[in-house]
Amino acid sequence: MQMHEVDEVMQVSGATSANAKLAEGWKLLAVTSAGNGTDDGRTLVWYVLGRKLPKAPPKLPTAADLARANEGL
Repeated sequence: MQMHEVDEVMQVSGATSANAKLAEGWKLLAVTSAGNGTDDGRTLVWYVLGRKLPKAPPKLPTAADLARANEGL
């Protein structure tokens, strides 16, 4: 999966969290390391995941819709 194919992105820390998301159908986009947002000096491994959102199938016109559209032709 490439970034232009992604509808939703999330970032999790830790292999357990990443594996849970992969099991839910998310795709791994990148692995990075960065601080944990505090001043304690710890560095965490961050997993960036993405997925496509389900799309509803297009609504096709019914026979009645087509008949109405063709009235008076």
